[in-house]
Amino acid sequence: MEPTTRRNLLKAAAIGGATATGLTAVFASERIAAAQKPDKGSEHAHDNRPLTGKRANAVVAFGQWDVDPDKPFDRQAINSDRTRNIHQMLPFEAEIDAGGAVSFAISGVHQIVIYADGTEFEDLKAAYIAAGSPVVPGPPVPPPLIEHSIGRIYRGLDPRALSYAVPVTVPATVNLNQDRIESVNFKEPGRYLVVCGVQPHFLEDMHGYVRVKA
Repeated sequence: MEPTTRRNLLKAAAIGGATATGLTAVFASERIAAAQKPDKGSEHAHDNRPLTGKRANAVVAFGQWDVDPDKPFDRQAINSDRTRNIHQMLPFEAEIDAGGAVSFAISGVHQIVIYADGTEFEDLKAAYIAAGSPVVPGPPVPPPLIEHSIGRIYRGLDPRALSYAVPVTVPATVNLNQDRIESVNFKEPGRYLVVCGVQPHFLEDMHGYVRVKA
């Protein structure tokens, strides 16, 4: 029996009516796939295979500003009224494919904290309270942030450290940057719990989930 080689495949294709051009395209796609396969031995290897479709990236609103016709809200001032923020994750459960990302559109003073697959909010909250409701150590800069590392796989930026430059004409004050985008990539399938790390928001049950499909 002749060995399976590129030449023999092309010869068989010609006999069977397939085109050499079609087989060449197959070989080319195999080379591309091999080139895109990440090197598992490399510390900085990335899987650059294109991921497309509606589950490649989800946009989640993490906190929203209030619009009330009976109570106009003017955010032109740098320090927006934080009491006019709605503490919700919308949608409550986002869905993406493994290797996809969630872009959290953060509005207000919030912190993204993500816990491992299978973590339920009620269990996490109970464990946090049972541990004495610890907060991030350091200077007592309000609002406090929760400190609960068990099962935590991602913690976003400290919102208290983000601020606008203050013009010299404005009296010295803390002008928090209350809006930003934080994009997180999920490589493994599962259902991940997302909470707000700002303690008052966490205790008020601000949370949601990201479901990652295989």
